[in-house]
Amino acid sequence: EINFQQHNNLKTNNIFLSLGVTIFYMMKIQSSFFAITIGVLASTEAFAPSSNIKLTQLRAEIGETGVSFENVAREWRCKYSPGPSGGPGDSESLKACQALLDEYLPKLKALPKAQITRQVCGGCLDFKVSITQPLEEHGSWAEANYEPLESEFMEKLKAIDGTSLHETQEITFEAL
Repeated sequence: EINFQQHNNLKTNNIFLSLGVTIFYMMKIQSSFFAITIGVLASTEAFAPSSNIKLTQLRAEIGETGVSFENVAREWRCKYSPGPSGGPGDSESLKACQALLDEYLPKLKALPKAQITRQVCGGCLDFKVSITQPLEEHGSWAEANYEPLESEFMEKLKAIDGTSLHETQEITFEAL
């Protein structure tokens, strides 16, 4: 498997072949947005067939940080309001958020190679849905501006009484 660190260490003849994959990512870090452009470039020499090198999946690294990834998640989130007890167990807004997710789950699972997770915090009252895909598949969805699913879902989420702070975010997502 060739990762980007190994690729950058390979000697090339300054002859680059664009694999045609440029993915633009917006990452929210401490309330600031940074655009990260990941260009996948390879020399014809670097990717020549070899018996000991196997390219199995697209992988990227954020600059020279050592943070590499092959999966990206799109997160949809909001705050829900507690129920009459003061907690999540009887929260009508949490119940409505879950019903909305149940409605969209088949469509989300139909996205190429998507894994769907839901996170709920009873203390800070977070409701989050993460749609995780490998870089290539996620890039195709990102190019379509996550439509039509994201705008539909977020519009319905915002309409749920007792929810607030409706946000979306794109993040790397790696099992370590």
